[in-house]
Amino acid sequence: MFEVKDIDIIEEQGENYAISLIPNEKNANVNGVVHGGIIFLLADEAIGRYVTSLGKKGAASDSNIHFYRPAMVGEKMTATVLERKIGKKLGVYLVEVKNEAGKLIADVMITVVFAEQ
Repeated sequence: MFEVKDIDIIEEQGENYAISLIPNEKNANVNGVVHGGIIFLLADEAIGRYVTSLGKKGAASDSNIHFYRPAMVGEKMTATVLERKIGKKLGVYLVEVKNEAGKLIADVMITVVFAEQ
């Protein structure tokens, strides 16, 4: 079983907002590769931090993930946020999760509803 507390966010990058993590063996599924939930957690954490960096508060109202290849335990994954549309009440973002070689592991389209401020 994996635990969120076992994950360390190891960097945040500027203009192309990105965060990375190195999953450990507790983050593996029964096949020995990184559990899809960990990949989604990284994408969700990236979008949450990005929206907060804009001075906004919000929550995901919808998301859709596509997996392209397995992520490996011990190999850094990086999630990069790409803004697609931002309005007063909603934001739509694509989060790309790539491995150390820059190959796409998954992408997640996320719609965020902004809280009234």
